[in-house]
Amino acid sequence: MTAVPQLVDQVLDQAQAAHPGVEFGITLSLANSLLLPKDGDKLWRPDSQGRIGYYSGHVYRDCLVDAIPSEKPAPIDYLVIVSPVYGTSDAAEEAVTYYGDLRTGAIGTSLPEDVQTDPPAEHA
Repeated sequence: MTAVPQLVDQVLDQAQAAHPGVEFGITLSLANSLLLPKDGDKLWRPDSQGRIGYYSGHVYRDCLVDAIPSEKPAPIDYLVIVSPVYGTSDAAEEAVTYYGDLRTGAIGTSLPEDVQTDPPAEHA
C-alpha cells in the first residue's frame, strides 16, 4: 500500500506537469485526508472582479482538499483523485482528472478497472 502523502504528491505532480497553470482540487476519503499534511485552512483567490477572498478548508500544496466520508468500505477509501477546477481558466476546461490507486501506486486518467461501472442506460 502506498502512503497517502506520497501518492497525492505523485498524482498532483503528474497533473500539474501535463497541464501547467491549471488549478486542481484533491479528493480523498475522510480517513485518508487526515493523513495528508495541512498547509493551511484558507485558499486565497481573486473573484471575477479581482477582489481577493478565500475558500476555507484543508489546503495542501495550494489545492483545496475535499474529504468524502464513507461508512462502509468503498472505492474512495483507496483512491486519490486530482481534478481540474473547471471555470477557472480555458486551460482547465481542457484538463483531465487523474486517479491514484493507494493499493498499487498506479496513476492514470481513468478509474481502476475494478471500480469502473457501466453508464446508465439511455431512455428513448
